[in-house]
Amino acid sequence: MWEWLAAATGVELGKLVLEQVLNLGKATLEDYVKDFFKDCIETGVARANTEVLKKPMAEAVGVFIKRFIKELQINDIPETSIEHHYKATIKRFVKDKTVRPILGKAFETDCKQIDYTQLQRIWTQQYQDSRWQFPAEEFGWRGVAKEYVYEVKGIIKANVELRSLLETQLLEDIARNTAKISPGFDVAKYRNSLQCSYGYLKLYTLDSTDRVDAIKLWNMFIEQTVREALPPMRYELPLDLKRQLQEQGQLEDDLSPEALEHYRYEYFQKPSQKVLEAVADSQHAVILGDPGAGKSTLLQYLALDWVEGKTETLPLLIELREYTIAKVNSFLEFLHCGRGADWQFDQQQLHEHLLEHQTLVMFDGLDEVFDRLTQSTIIDDIIRFRQQYPQARVLVTSRIIGYNPERFQHAKFRQFTIQPLDDEEVDEFINRWYDLAMGTDVDRERLKQRLQDAIANSKAIQNLADNPLLLTMMAILNRRQELPRERADLYDQASRVLLYHWDVDHKRLQLPMDAIGRREKQEMLRLIAYEMQAGEEGLKGNLISAERLTRILTDYLREQGFSEPREKANRLIQQLRERNFILCYRGADTYGFVHRTFLEYFCAVEIVNRFEKQRILSFEQLRDEVFGEHWQDETWHEVLRLICGAIDAKFAGELIEFLIDKTNNSKGVKCILMAAECFAEAKNKSAIQTTSNKLLSQIKKLIEYGEKYIFQWFEYCAKSESNWVEYHALIKQLTKNWKNEPDTFSIIKKMAQVDVENTFSNVQEIALGKLAQNWADYPETLEILKNCAVNNRGFRGRWKALKELTNCCSRQKEELFIFLFDCAANDPFEPLHYSNRNPRQAALETILDCYLNRPQTPLFLMNRAENDSDGRVRSFILSNLARYWKDEPSIFKFLCARVVKDPYKLKKVKRPNPRKAALEALLTHYPTHPKTIELLRDRATNDPDAQLQEWATEQLNNMES
Repeated sequence: MWEWLAAATGVELGKLVLEQVLNLGKATLEDYVKDFFKDCIETGVARANTEVLKKPMAEAVGVFIKRFIKELQINDIPETSIEHHYKATIKRFVKDKTVRPILGKAFETDCKQIDYTQLQRIWTQQYQDSRWQFPAEEFGWRGVAKEYVYEVKGIIKANVELRSLLETQLLEDIARNTAKISPGFDVAKYRNSLQCSYGYLKLYTLDSTDRVDAIKLWNMFIEQTVREALPPMRYELPLDLKRQLQEQGQLEDDLSPEALEHYRYEYFQKPSQKVLEAVADSQHAVILGDPGAGKSTLLQYLALDWVEGKTETLPLLIELREYTIAKVNSFLEFLHCGRGADWQFDQQQLHEHLLEHQTLVMFDGLDEVFDRLTQSTIIDDIIRFRQQYPQARVLVTSRIIGYNPERFQHAKFRQFTIQPLDDEEVDEFINRWYDLAMGTDVDRERLKQRLQDAIANSKAIQNLADNPLLLTMMAILNRRQELPRERADLYDQASRVLLYHWDVDHKRLQLPMDAIGRREKQEMLRLIAYEMQAGEEGLKGNLISAERLTRILTDYLREQGFSEPREKANRLIQQLRERNFILCYRGADTYGFVHRTFLEYFCAVEIVNRFEKQRILSFEQLRDEVFGEHWQDETWHEVLRLICGAIDAKFAGELIEFLIDKTNNSKGVKCILMAAECFAEAKNKSAIQTTSNKLLSQIKKLIEYGEKYIFQWFEYCAKSESNWVEYHALIKQLTKNWKNEPDTFSIIKKMAQVDVENTFSNVQEIALGKLAQNWADYPETLEILKNCAVNNRGFRGRWKALKELTNCCSRQKEELFIFLFDCAANDPFEPLHYSNRNPRQAALETILDCYLNRPQTPLFLMNRAENDSDGRVRSFILSNLARYWKDEPSIFKFLCARVVKDPYKLKKVKRPNPRKAALEALLTHYPTHPKTIELLRDRATNDPDAQLQEWATEQLNNMES
């Protein structure tokens, strides 16, 4: 029976359930149907033919059983156990009179979840047998229920008679409600509704089998960073798409390469700030971000801010996709009677509230209004709404591609772009995630550290971790297994998680249930990625038009023998608009991979497949057309590296030698670097020893040229940023692939010891870093670092040497302790406005890293906080004293004294004010102490720095509010 159920769909599934699971007589079946629908179709059941309802009901029961069994399989329950122990019990469970209406509730209009806790209670108390291997703690009732509700929506859409019945009842309900009462203005119930809708992270969209689906969004929210500017990537689009957007008025005219470079520079010069601060300071604003950046999560958090009692400002959240579907005349009408609204308010009372009270009105997903004319009308409506209700703060979110800023700019909307997560935000996410997901679990700290180490040690994982959606996915993966260090393996595992939730709607596509599985999805994605690289702009854009995407999917479905391939392709694409999968809607009728890493991965996999399996790409074509044409294009470098890591080492070696042979041209250094990066990916390096020797010889020749003509080499690197980046990469590849070669240490040692001025110090800094990272246990390394820290003419070399001594402080601990104290007190660095590389501060940082617990350390730091000539150093010390020695009475007294006595004076070039650093430390670590408030009031009035006065006044106002 279970095999038949697993393969059956639609009407066939319902028939099997009626015949083999329920197997009821006519009268008993009618009673079952009435019980099943009694809480969702009231007047309709009495007049409806049982024949109309029994088919979708049976199909729904079948869907629930299949998902229940799937959850058992996920938890490793053997098939024999499922067949012998669970088969009969599941049949009795779905027949249970108390279970029927709970399952039927999914047919209710706008149902978002059924009462899975009640289902769990009934199962546990009445059906669970202690002799069975039932995973009571691990069984995901919430995920089972959520997927069941989702599938029932599809059943309703596919059944014309049932949909007609539900719509008839809805019209009657509306008529009754309109005649009797308005929706009212019940704020208490609205608060509960928001808590239910947004209170918990919707992790089932990533992994319904994970056990962390009860994490509260309020507790987990990591505040994003934003820049008040439009990102330069708006202009970095494939030419065909750029022209299309310009013709549609969704993008301004092209910028010249020089203007684009200036625009990019100006963008990154804009100060970043935390998004809640930016929103709080804005009466009306647009928040832009990539898929998975957390735009919707931000708005939901702002709504929960009110739910949690942190603000009195009423939030209203309108999902613009639902608003468009509702076919209403205004936003107030939508909130009065729109079916997609979170809660309904009487529009007259809401109108009065908006006029009289501050309200936060949030419009989510402008990019999800796909019709250009409708989107234009909605923009006008939002601007008019803002003018009509001046007390209301208005927020709009949109994806970046296709967003035209012109009308919002004219209406004085501020425009912010969400930035990728930085290292600190990633660490905060990981700590919070595992604290909330695992509580006191003994594995919590181990899993935290494992994910943090994986991110620190793998560039591939770092590239994914800056996106909240993908970081969440990695946190889920990390609970089950160690994240693979090999990039290709990581990309494969990550893509499997995302592909699992590309829920192909087989019913709507009229396909057998198993017709489009993981293999078919991967094939489609490989074809899409290959098509994108073959376009006019290659891999640069990570974008493909809906027209090209439709053609690829249509051709694939036709080749697989499916009828109506174009219609099915269009329906598949429609799903991509509705949810973020591995391939997602990016705005302006375009699609792309949720992260360009997946574009590169699937493109590489498709090229390898054509070379190794299909044999339609010869080695000569791989060499000349793929490597020969693209090795100079940086957007192809990851693809080329992945190819070398996937194919047989013999072919990888030939491709690497092909690159080595190109070193005679003007791009010689770049070519050798590409060859070295490809060599690092090769699986079996012992099989290509000749290639290794040839490559090492070329790298040594380049670096030995640098040793022989050292200042020419340094001058070359000082000419431009790209030149020294090349050198850095060359040294990195040498130490990565040939660390144990006899000459490698000697080469790096010579480069680190060259005494150069600051103009040429980038190269020396690189060599010092590699020396300390790779040979910290060599006695010579410690002596080289100490000598450079004291005697180098350039302060940047001294600064780098003192920073790298952290790697060596386990050796000669006492001697190094005294040495660092001397450098921190006596280095001759004079404060410069353009550099924060003060060797004295580097020595202090190393002292904090290695000698934090020495009793002399806080005393020495206080001495330097009084006497160092550089205000940045004094600020650094004052920020750290209370962090590490909060409970020492002398620290509090010292900070209070520095708030008043530090001699800082504001100069033309602004530097950190140590008095402010001391005051911030008091507010952070001693916020309730009377002296802290007293000093805050004093500085707000008496400090000679007007900016500190303003800051202190702002802090006092915040504390009072």
